Amino acid sequence: MGIRFRNQLPTGEAKPWTLRQIIQGRPFNRPTHPMLVHFPIAFYFGALGLDVLSRLGHFASAPLAASWLILGAFAGTALAATTGLVDWSFMRPKSKIRRTANWHLAIQLTAGALFVLNFAIRWGNRHVARSRPLWIVLDLIGVLVVSIGADFGGQMVYLMGYRVGGGSQA
Repeated sequence: MGIRFRNQLPTGEAKPWTLRQIIQGRPFNRPTHPMLVHFPIAFYFGALGLDVLSRLGHFASAPLAASWLILGAFAGTALAATTGLVDWSFMRPKSKIRRTANWHLAIQLTAGALFVLNFAIRWGNRHVARSRPLWIVLDLIGVLVVSIGADFGGQMVYLMGYRVGGGSQA
């Protein structure tokens, strides 16, 4: 993997990369969205694990750590969403890939709203020794929803071949 500092056009002319191309990972010859989504998803799962751990054992700092993981997930989500929205904006309207992307987007926005609600509810009490049951319920629902949304994203890559080594660019 090498970084290409100039965009080599078919005519042989070299031009600077556009912001869109940089966000999409074209200089690296790799799509950026799939690289970035793993972090927020892992952080959401980690928050659930820490909240459950705080109820099962003597890990008094787990609720605080879970709260910070959710906050970190928001930063990762912002980056992943930006790259995903750029990809989405260049998909052909009414195409199968765009319809699947619309579902992916709607489901992930729902998951994001659940975690924002969770964070807003928990932040004032983040220093408690045991996570509140409501936090765990919201974690669990959020993780399930984000997993369903991730499956739609996976379908676009693994079943439809979107942005895979010269595959469909919709």
